[in-house]
This record gives sequence, structure tokens and C-alpha cells, in this order.
Amino acid sequence: TQDLTSWKDMAPTVRKSLLYVNSKPQSAIAVQRPGLTVTWGELSRTLTRLQELLPRLDKEPGLFLANFTWVEVPDGIKYSGYYEPMVRASRTRKPGYTQAIYGLPPDLKSVIAKRGHYHDRRTIEEKQVLAGKGLELAWAADPVDVFFLEIQGSGRLVFDDGTQAFVNYAGQNGHKYKSSGRIMREKGLLKRGDIFEQRQWFKDNPQRVREILNENPSYVFFRELKNADGGPIGALGVPLSDARSLAVDPRTTPLGAPVFLATTWPNEER
Repeated sequence: TQDLTSWKDMAPTVRKSLLYVNSKPQSAIAVQRPGLTVTWGELSRTLTRLQELLPRLDKEPGLFLANFTWVEVPDGIKYSGYYEPMVRASRTRKPGYTQAIYGLPPDLKSVIAKRGHYHDRRTIEEKQVLAGKGLELAWAADPVDVFFLEIQGSGRLVFDDGTQAFVNYAGQNGHKYKSSGRIMREKGLLKRGDIFEQRQWFKDNPQRVREILNENPSYVFFRELKNADGGPIGALGVPLSDARSLAVDPRTTPLGAPVFLATTWPNEER
């Protein structure tokens, strides 16, 4: 139950899933794989029953076995923790805040449709082809922070005046992504290439940051979120629930489906 004080704490998350599932044609197939076919209507009934049982589960956990059919995810569950990047930023360009965070260019789709891709990262950053077109959502203090914001797809901008804003993925330039960890390993700069080792290397070698980042041609554009709840938006189109939302492969697990897994959380080794 992660950090829940009661199963009733799951109610808002179940409600979000149910709203999404109920928006689908109820007779349509939500997932189909060998030995399993589930419609959106069946999934809706599952979530409705779970919603009804939440107030009783603290005292009667056996209701899980009595009320649901359990289906194993093929090859187990592979998952990663989501984190919300917090990026120091300014609404205007000024000393200390020179890395643009761009909104979606109006010609992105037409250029990709014609050429197969838009400007690559090196062109955008070195030639500044988008500068001065009113696309800047904000200016960040650290280009590495913005790079990892792109990888994550959403995050929080913390402005120098104390205000904050949430940004989310709006589009991508059509170029294939190449990870900075792979780039740095190929150059013999790192052994593991994990985010901790990368961060330290960038901190120790600020003069080479642009060299490394620009070798990844992929570039992500953002939009500022106006949702009242704040926070990153997931695949259901609603804010993710802390320690409750899970990314799934829709080929094996329908979006909105309840998933139960056994794991060690948090990992005490880090």
C-alpha cells in the first residue's frame, strides 16, 4: 500500500481511472493477448467494484481474492520511478537565465510532414533558429536541467520571483533520441552512464556541456499546464497521483487498470 494510511486513500486515483475507462466504448476490447480478452465494460465493472470495496479493505483484505480474478502480467513487471524535475527559471532572459524552454512551433507538423523531421538540437541551439519568435515559455538557469526535463517529458519551473508553473510535453522534432549516457560512454567519459554519474560529470566539465547535449538530435517542446491540481499529466490526460500512478504497456495492461505488485519501496540502498 506504499505510504497509504488507508485503502480509502486510493479513492481519488480509482475515480480518475474509472472516468477514463468509462469514456471508452464499453463493448470494445481494452486488451487482448493469449488467454485473456478484456473489454472496457468489464474493466469498468472491476473499477466500480474496487471503488465500492475500498472502505472495507483495511479490515477485510481477503475481499481482494473473493471479488476479483487475478491475471499475471507476462514476463513480470518492469517499471521505473517517476520524478518531477524542478527547474530554476525566469520569465525573461537575463544574466544567469539564458537557456530557452520553447513552446510548440506553429510549423512543426507541416515541416515534419514534408521533410520527415524538424530542426535538430544542434541547429536550434547553435544557430538559434527559433529565437525571437515568441516561442520562449521561460528561460532556465541550467541547460542540463532542461535536457533532463525533456527526457522526463514534464516538470515544474521554479521562477526567480518565487512563483511556479508546470510544463508538459507538447511535441518533438522527429529526430531519433540518443541518450546522453550513451554519448558519454562512447566517448569514454563515463563507466556506468547513469544519471548520478552524468550530473557530476556535467558539473565538473561545464565547458563541454553543449558538446555532449547537441549530439542528441532529438528536441522536445513544451506547453504550460493550466490545470488547477498542478503536477505532471499522465497518459489518462489527468494529473498523476503520487506513489499511486504506474506506467504500463497498453499491449498487456489497459490504461486505467488496477495493478498490484510486490516490491521493496523505497529502496534503502540509495
